[in-house]
Amino acid sequence: MIPRHVVMKLTLPLCLVALAACGFHLRGTGQQLVQMPPVFLTSSSYRESDFALADGLSQIGALAADRGSAGRVELVREQLRRRPLATAGQGSATHYELRLELTYRFYVDGKGVEGEQSNKREGGVTRSVYAERNYEFDVNNLATNSQEEELLMTEMRRELAGQIVRQLAAMQESSVER
Repeated sequence: MIPRHVVMKLTLPLCLVALAACGFHLRGTGQQLVQMPPVFLTSSSYRESDFALADGLSQIGALAADRGSAGRVELVREQLRRRPLATAGQGSATHYELRLELTYRFYVDGKGVEGEQSNKREGGVTRSVYAERNYEFDVNNLATNSQEEELLMTEMRRELAGQIVRQLAAMQESSVER
């Protein structure tokens, strides 16, 4: 018979290995470990992506309240593409792909970041990030489909805001080092 304390010590690592082996992972639940100087978020519209980026910056204490901060970021464009991946016998789609692309422009001290490809006419560095998700579409349950699509959109916006925050931190760090 195996002693009880040995079984208890082996149970937790075995469960963790089993979860990792099946592909389980937590998405977006942890705090970002990014530190960066405050940036001002210029928002010409009230898109949900603007709010997601503001939330991501404020979570790490990097959202400036005024334009006097060292950096400035603005979301230039949000593009959503929804395309069918599979169709049923009648030609109706059964699976869709959502692709959300955000384009942003970043300025440090009113200029683009050195060493980065800048848009000369407008100043600043322009970059794009994107996220894709696939989901099953049930023609008989349209309300659930729209709820699932909204949930996926919210998740993608949060993911893209995190990508932008990490890229901004890296750009600010590289401009300080030069």
